[in-house]
Amino acid sequence: MLVFISPRPGCYRPGAQPNRLVSKQTQRIRNMKIITIANDKGGTAKTTTVLSLAGEVSQRGRHCLILDLDPQGQCAVALGLTQEPGAFNLLVNAAFDIHQWIRPTGRERLDIIPGNRTTATAQVVINAENRGMDVIRMLLNPLKREYDYIFLDTAPSVGGIQERAVYAADLVLIPSATEFMSTNGLGQSMALLAMLQKKHAWPGKLLGILPTFYDEQTSESKTTLEELQKTFGEAVLPPIHRATILREAPSEGKLVYELDPQHRATREYYALSEYLVRYS
Repeated sequence: MLVFISPRPGCYRPGAQPNRLVSKQTQRIRNMKIITIANDKGGTAKTTTVLSLAGEVSQRGRHCLILDLDPQGQCAVALGLTQEPGAFNLLVNAAFDIHQWIRPTGRERLDIIPGNRTTATAQVVINAENRGMDVIRMLLNPLKREYDYIFLDTAPSVGGIQERAVYAADLVLIPSATEFMSTNGLGQSMALLAMLQKKHAWPGKLLGILPTFYDEQTSESKTTLEELQKTFGEAVLPPIHRATILREAPSEGKLVYELDPQHRATREYYALSEYLVRYS
């Protein structure tokens, strides 16, 4: 049976005003957590969620790293950086020092290991060599005293890299668009978690299912959200509303809170970051 962290009353307030003052409590010995954002279906806002969540958590005084395992390599581009074969080289050649592929984003406490289309080739190599499920976790192990959180962006597919990215995770977050066709990918993602738990003793937890592109003006969004809540109960987190700013920010190489600190989308991802930090 999958274990998930259920929302605590009063802690998850999507409308709350962001308060990003870094307190002395953040100065502590690191206990690194790996957060994998995954869904077998594309178009669910995985990359947007990785960027927004990592950005918000870093604003809370936590040191964060993004590892882009999606061959589209959009994380670097959305941060105003250049795509590089960092993920490919680390996955294929164990002799590489992981530090040589870490890039600063120009934002305090937020770094990235960029990827590009060569990551797809790494998937072929991993499958051909039948690498162990722990390959990505072992790859990140040298960073355990350097970062509080590592966020993994994954491709919308079932395969060697995605399975190992999920296995590496302490917590998995599954974005799911509030559209009828999106729930198919959600079912496959939940099945993957169950398989990894049963066959490989995956020790991680499900952080939650994150409804995205929510629009209360459409019956499709409302009905889909109701079905998600009916099927998965407390595992379903408060939704992220559809917003133009979520498309505009990456096109300008910025994070959402950098464009508009008070926008509803900013407040919603801020609330999600508060929940993650408080209960991870």
